Amino acid sequence: MTARQRLWLSRLFILLFLVITPLILTYAAGYHINWRYLKLERTGLLEIKTEPSGALINIEEIKAWLGKPQELITPIKLKNLRPGSYHINLSLTGYHNWQKTLVIRPAETTFAKNIRLFKQSNPQQLADLPLGSNLTTVDWPTDQSDLNLANKNLTTSTITALLDEKSLADNWLDSRFIRLACQLPDKKIAYTKQFELWLADLDKKTTTLLGRFSQSIDQLICLPDTSNYLIFGHNQGWQLIELDDRQNRSIWKLADVDQLGLSAINKKANTLYFYGQIASTTGLFSLDL
Repeated sequence: MTARQRLWLSRLFILLFLVITPLILTYAAGYHINWRYLKLERTGLLEIKTEPSGALINIEEIKAWLGKPQELITPIKLKNLRPGSYHINLSLTGYHNWQKTLVIRPAETTFAKNIRLFKQSNPQQLADLPLGSNLTTVDWPTDQSDLNLANKNLTTSTITALLDEKSLADNWLDSRFIRLACQLPDKKIAYTKQFELWLADLDKKTTTLLGRFSQSIDQLICLPDTSNYLIFGHNQGWQLIELDDRQNRSIWKLADVDQLGLSAINKKANTLYFYGQIASTTGLFSLDL
């Protein structure tokens, strides 16, 4: 190699150093270059946690500008994301998929960490209805040890079982048409009117309409381990609603049922028990969650 070639090669290395080093330092400091507008932008962070963990993460927006990134599994923290909307899809074999569009903002962390994935399962009959009873009159067995029900979270048809008269004195909650109510772990109260599902915040004294449905809501379940989900039932089946309202409140169908009676959840919040009719079979059923 001649002296002239060595000179040009050294100049090339210096030029590459001067170009690449600022880019690396900029990326490490949480910035990226918006080539469209030729300006620096702060990046954001996305943290995703699921229960159970190990869910596969699919984010189309990341694939669009990274090509084929390595497989992403929960839990995870994704750093240096460009500001904008990201459509996130979580999947785990044997569980219902979770998806939502979340916004990444500059210099902020967007959290998606109260996500519980629910099993795809079918109701299993545990017992026939006791003799002389029907879905309207049947009650839980006297010995509930096999079911281990979460009695503190059982639904009530009387809102005053959860709220005293003093709490209702200034009329912030119209309780006249409430049919079912249960309390979430964060002390908020979920309640139903005939075709409507509502959430009451006791501290703020506000109410939020969660949804209107074509079927009369006959059963309502507050989970003892999370304030982010509610289970409700009608004479077409069981459904699950997510209370995180970013983009929308996701709703899943858990099971098809023809008629519902009394229902409750166990203390581990992994099994729903209910009296009901499915096709021509009537009795006590369990549904793995």
